[in-house]
Amino acid sequence: MNCARRIVAPRRQTSKYGPLREYLWRRGTFANLITLSFSKIEGIINADLPFNALRNAKWWRNTEATTQGYAWTSVGWRAQNVNLEDRTVTFKKQLEEGKAGHMKKKRRRRTKTSQTPFTPVPVRIRRIRQPSKTRIAQALARAKNVERKKASKPYKTKLKPKSAYEKRIYDPEAKPTS
Repeated sequence: MNCARRIVAPRRQTSKYGPLREYLWRRGTFANLITLSFSKIEGIINADLPFNALRNAKWWRNTEATTQGYAWTSVGWRAQNVNLEDRTVTFKKQLEEGKAGHMKKKRRRRTKTSQTPFTPVPVRIRRIRQPSKTRIAQALARAKNVERKKASKPYKTKLKPKSAYEKRIYDPEAKPTS
């Protein structure tokens, strides 16, 4: 099942912090300030945060040079307050439009073309082939054989007649010897 799912809907190749990026992008439509615990972030990215993130506040810098920094700066967020004791980080939404619109998909405009009338694809009518005379004769012969077999009774009695070999071995007129 999973193999088929990968073929039908393959996953996009993203960084480890891609799910955090998408989470912040979605939350940006509802809130300007988000406080996330480290365990919540680990749940979002479906992996453990590195040891440096838990012990060093510099890991949470707002720079696009690191993969984690790119995850929130590319969608218009900044890590504002990192509390290592409570294990929380507060993200604030930037007011710049250039950064926030990064995740929006660009819509392609259709160019107006001259309207041409719809012409359906020509359909080829299938001709039904007649069976050959040989095939008809074979089918009729098979049907007759089936009817003959049903009509004829193989034996007149319930007992099967003896074969020639059995007749030779057992002679009803011979007297048994002891």
